[in-house]
Amino acid sequence: MANNEKIIGHARIETNNFLMIVLITLVVAVGGLVEIVPLFFQKSTTTPIEGLKPYSALQLAGRDVYVSEGCYNCHSQMIRPFQAETLRYGPYSVAGEFVYDRPFQWGSKRTGPDLHRVGGRYSDEWHRIHLTNPRDLVPESNMPAYPFLAEKLVDADSLPKRMEVLRTLGAPYSDEEIAKSTEEVKGKTQMEAVIAYLQVLGTARSATRPAAVAAAVTETAPAAAEPADAASVVVENGVVKFYFASGKADLATGASEALAQMATAAKEGKKLNLSGFHDATGDLASNQELAKQRAFAVRDALMGMGVSEAQLELVKPAATEGAGSNAEARRVEVSLQ
Repeated sequence: MANNEKIIGHARIETNNFLMIVLITLVVAVGGLVEIVPLFFQKSTTTPIEGLKPYSALQLAGRDVYVSEGCYNCHSQMIRPFQAETLRYGPYSVAGEFVYDRPFQWGSKRTGPDLHRVGGRYSDEWHRIHLTNPRDLVPESNMPAYPFLAEKLVDADSLPKRMEVLRTLGAPYSDEEIAKSTEEVKGKTQMEAVIAYLQVLGTARSATRPAAVAAAVTETAPAAAEPADAASVVVENGVVKFYFASGKADLATGASEALAQMATAAKEGKKLNLSGFHDATGDLASNQELAKQRAFAVRDALMGMGVSEAQLELVKPAATEGAGSNAEARRVEVSLQ
């Protein structure tokens, strides 16, 4: 009898469209609340990571342009925690990096590359050319051109109110920052604002050496002995050497010209060898991993200039004895095959 009643009950639900919709909605709503509500109280999702700052007035204006032009429809602002993702784009994204983003730009769309670690990877001039006409740097790009951004000025008058609203939502803007926001962006173009926004993306948790590597460095060399910024580019006998700051995989600011020369050679049909080097002290696996990340940074920059992955040959990282606090060992060499 009980089984028959259960069967009759199921049949009533399955044959009543309205009742089925109500029950499905109820189940989804309860399940969603159980998944989402706890996130509002977790420290990892509500506390900013160390070094995170709210957007400056110009960066905030750039973010508004970025959103209004629909850039997020093709570019995800999130790096996923998979090995292939982190090797190509940098450390995976964490919620603490987005506590000041209203709304945040996480998403899974990927027509173009993920941009969350693009900050500091290219020069301002590279971004200007790319936004003006993407095909000048990446011939196969299907990204629209945005030359008009260089002709439009930022709406400076709206920024104080915008920042006040964000402050009520948790962004720690001071009265002084809000008061001078209009003057800060006065006369700035939307192109400049977007570039300022792109250059800060992901920099609070940039591609630095993993904790295990940092510990090894601390044990083998005092931090004070390292130069403040060892990132640079040197060309010797047709080989381009990209030097990196200690513990980092960020290209030097002036790397664009050397990268462009190598990209031109590749477009002429030549293949490029990318060789990563690391010092011979400390943990070998950690050193090799950092050397690989640096090689990937150079590779991604070249690919961003239109070089196909098939034209790039990554050589296994090699140890070398460095001089001057191992500065010589922190490099990636690019040569023609």
